[in-house]
Amino acid sequence: MALWSLFKDLHAGSTTWGIKVRIVRLYKLSHSKNASDNEGSMELVLHDESLDRIHCSMDMDIFKKFQEHLVEGGLCCITHLLVKDNDWKGKSTTNKHRLCLNRDSKVLEFKCSNFPSRMHELKEFHELSIPKKDEWSYQLIDVIGRVTSYQQPTKMPSLKTSRMDFKMVDTSGNSLDCSLWDEYIDMLLPKLEHNINNTCIVLFRFGRVCEYKGEMKFQNTHHITHLIVNGDDDVFNQFRTRMETEDGGGLNKLMFSEEDHDMYVEFSQKSARVQTLSCLKGMKQVSNDWVEATILDIDTKTDYWYLACKTCDKKVYVEGSRMKCWTCREQTFTDTYRYKVHIVVQDPTGYATLLLWNRECAAIIGKSAGEMRDLNADGSKMGNKMVEKGLIHKKLLFEVKNNPYNNNQVQKDYFIVTRVVLNEDTMEIYRLNQVTDEESTAIVPTEKNYKRCELLEVSSKEADEKGKGLYIEDAEHDIDEQGVEDAGKVLVVHDDELSTKKSETMSESVAKEPIYQKRDSETTTDATYMLKKKRITKEKN
Repeated sequence: MALWSLFKDLHAGSTTWGIKVRIVRLYKLSHSKNASDNEGSMELVLHDESLDRIHCSMDMDIFKKFQEHLVEGGLCCITHLLVKDNDWKGKSTTNKHRLCLNRDSKVLEFKCSNFPSRMHELKEFHELSIPKKDEWSYQLIDVIGRVTSYQQPTKMPSLKTSRMDFKMVDTSGNSLDCSLWDEYIDMLLPKLEHNINNTCIVLFRFGRVCEYKGEMKFQNTHHITHLIVNGDDDVFNQFRTRMETEDGGGLNKLMFSEEDHDMYVEFSQKSARVQTLSCLKGMKQVSNDWVEATILDIDTKTDYWYLACKTCDKKVYVEGSRMKCWTCREQTFTDTYRYKVHIVVQDPTGYATLLLWNRECAAIIGKSAGEMRDLNADGSKMGNKMVEKGLIHKKLLFEVKNNPYNNNQVQKDYFIVTRVVLNEDTMEIYRLNQVTDEESTAIVPTEKNYKRCELLEVSSKEADEKGKGLYIEDAEHDIDEQGVEDAGKVLVVHDDELSTKKSETMSESVAKEPIYQKRDSETTTDATYMLKKKRITKEKN
């Protein structure tokens, strides 16, 4: 027997095998959520010189002996290993055998410039099919595609998990429905939201095909699945080249998510309520409005993230050596961090403080809160600096919830952000209809509109005393019931117009054709009407 063997020659009759391999995938398999670092096993997917693949397993204590030589994508030599039947449910390879390392096994350094490398075994979308129901096992495969649409994550309280659906298309135009669960959502969603107007190509490694509500779904498998978005290796370059050929010279842009499409419709149909910051501060009723503002600063008094419960996303508190969620009233084990950032924004009318939660903040920054917090582990506060760099000086459209009072009737000094517009097409629609949008929102009765009416529609007596306006009325026709509303209207003439009419007397101005300022009937009062009626009668006499 040769010293170095290929996978096709292995069998269970010996333990002195020696193999030269490249590590395709390396991951830890935990048997429980509460497992320690020493519990569980380390799993590897290997390929040999003939590009055949095989699965390999070892305990964590054995892995620690050889971890310096076990690197994903690297080469190594392994001797004295066990050969077993490949009886796993989720098969990472089609080989009938799998390998196990024991205490007698050895892992050696191996360097070879011409050793082949094939890190991915891609399948075309049309080759995928729903596995038969009587098959207890399934095969893990790799796919690559361009994301065309996606939905926001959906929480499933009964399973204590979350799911996000999205669609991909391959170079042949075939589409594939995909699903991600739990922590894999945080790997993809921030990048999708950050690159909403650009092409997002996703390499889905070691996923599996399943049936969901009678339809085929491609979804992740916990621990082993690996997602790569917009990579720069040969696989991505080849995909881009093929897509450019199919598209006739360019990649199609990422389509709207369902939420982005709703926002696009709001702005294109001029139904979005756009307000200024000063107007928002003056409003007392609960409402949801859009504001365009620039982020000037971040409140550094509090942390930019918090430790969240996996079930309800509320903050987890530490009680002694345990972590407890006060909302769920249960002891929890979690390492999930979520954003909670107070930002100071400005528009031409003033300043305000907004509260950004996890989804909106991750979309703007492009990275999850957990990634940013890990950058602070060495005490350099690099994560905080990255958050500040990703937010400050960004000019965006924010949808804010205006709730002036909380449950204790204490006035709040900030607005909660519910949505953020990052899509350039939606921003362009807003810019084109900016004036029209403001006019359309002005139709909605607000305190600002009422105050403006009160300032413009002053009585004739106040206008004459201040010298800032002229009351123009037709003295020759009587005030009938239809003219009651118009009779109470005032035209405010500015100082430059007043200088040209300074020589006119009140009797001369009364003889002119009536000109009325349009006003709301709600601001017309009986007192104003009676005052003007007495004045007209006096001038006639």
